[in-house]
Amino acid sequence: MKRTTRVARTVSQILFFALFVALIRMKRPMNWMLVFAVSAFASAVFSRFYCGWVCPINTAMQAAEWIGRKLGIQKNQVPKALRSGAFGYAVLALTLALAFLNITRRVKIPFLLVMTVAGFVVTLRYTQSAWHSYLCPYGVILRLPSGFARFKMNVGDACSGCGLCTKVCPAEAVELQNRKANIDPAHCLVCHECSAACPKDAIAYGREPHDAA
Repeated sequence: MKRTTRVARTVSQILFFALFVALIRMKRPMNWMLVFAVSAFASAVFSRFYCGWVCPINTAMQAAEWIGRKLGIQKNQVPKALRSGAFGYAVLALTLALAFLNITRRVKIPFLLVMTVAGFVVTLRYTQSAWHSYLCPYGVILRLPSGFARFKMNVGDACSGCGLCTKVCPAEAVELQNRKANIDPAHCLVCHECSAACPKDAIAYGREPHDAA
């Protein structure tokens, strides 16, 4: 099941990235915002699946992480200056301003492409959580509805508190509390990296906590 989920996620990312590139080439990048808008509303029920399964920025970042590690230039820690959280709102304000300028045709800046390149460059140097948790403007928007999601990554009683899930989470969404993993749906990307790493099969996506048979 874990392999099936990973393959399905990879296929989803490739297809949506191809769609994103196609829209850019057709000079219709604003059409992508329809995909984001639908995903944003759906996240109130299904969590931030957009980030883990659809977002072209995240797809590009995974490639950047691999390149950064191969070149030996990536750091595993997020800069302290980013951890205030203010940068995410600043980037969101900039993104909205660029979107407004594009809609009113006062200036043509492919802000979606700019954000994709920005995410790629940041992840060459820093772990993915630097972008996901502190810089991504779309993540700032998705946190609110996702916090109330009915379907999300749940941790069952089989959890041993080993902490492997906290190490593989690309968004710092997992914390250990009383020797048990706790996943914050507002930050979780539904990427299933935690469930793949769990030796007890205690983590699964759904409405209720999952326990291995």
